[in-house]
Amino acid sequence: MVGPLPSTYGRVACSRVAEVAGWALVAAPAVTAAARLTRRESTDTILMAEAFGPLLAIPAVGALGLAAATRRRGLMMTAGAVTGLHLAWLTAELRQAHRSVDRRSPRSPRANPASRLRLFSANVLFTNSDLEGIAAEVVAADPDVVVFQEVSSSTLAGLGGAGILDRFPHRSLRPRRDPLGSAVLSRLPLDEVDECIVGGMPMARATVVVGPHRLRIYNVHTRAPFGPGSRPLWKTQLGALADVVRVETGPLVLVGDFNASAGHRPFRALLATGVRDAHMARRRWWVTTWPRNRRLIPPFARIDHVLVSAHLAVMGVAEGEGRGSDHRPVIADLVIVE
Repeated sequence: MVGPLPSTYGRVACSRVAEVAGWALVAAPAVTAAARLTRRESTDTILMAEAFGPLLAIPAVGALGLAAATRRRGLMMTAGAVTGLHLAWLTAELRQAHRSVDRRSPRSPRANPASRLRLFSANVLFTNSDLEGIAAEVVAADPDVVVFQEVSSSTLAGLGGAGILDRFPHRSLRPRRDPLGSAVLSRLPLDEVDECIVGGMPMARATVVVGPHRLRIYNVHTRAPFGPGSRPLWKTQLGALADVVRVETGPLVLVGDFNASAGHRPFRALLATGVRDAHMARRRWWVTTWPRNRRLIPPFARIDHVLVSAHLAVMGVAEGEGRGSDHRPVIADLVIVE
């Protein structure tokens, strides 16, 4: 009897390889979909996968294509269900983003120059040794208000040596020996400058006097949700920020390192309170800000945000380089239109 032809063996081998590749592609989207359906963000791996947000639909679609090519029923059913879920969530997020788009004109009679504000936010990294690079970015952006996260005494010394502190006559400096230090620098007068405890951790806040308006700014830095005991604190902090939005009645900006993306349920709950993400407002949905200092891994998540209340229009938003840090800065042009 003549055995199978070598080409038959080749086709079978290719089919098996394609099937294995399909299961590998669908694994992360499937686990993340299950976590989202059951509302269980139980591991660091799931939380990291969720940071990819809508991008998880891409490997799911790839797995579905391999399932169709190999005619593997189990893979096809799994990939089809997972793809459908991720596309449904992607559609919902795009609809939310579309509703968040700012269509107000900067030429609005209420948007006079005295109501405009350029905001620069950066997690400078507690161990940053290239503060001159961050300083150069601030100079180039020429903002009215700067908020920094992870500020230490050496951070302030480096920024002071680069001449940045002298550019802003109004300052709230709260350096620490851990990554929870912060700074608010402003050309405009600051009032009601203090530090609040959000979920058991300090966050600076201040009122910026913008022409005839008073703008409340919270310099946000939540705990990263990785490691023992971190996840409950992270959820508590994001929940506490949602409470802030409900309490504050005037123009409000929450800005900084949220350690969360739109793929994370607590952050979506924060957006549901009515604040808008500046990137969504300007249709810049696929921008990423972290991590920027990995040689082989490009930034894949946007965890640095500018969230604004309905009193503000977003005229523009951009990202900096973030030299020496693992975050890219965010620069937002805002107008108070209440």
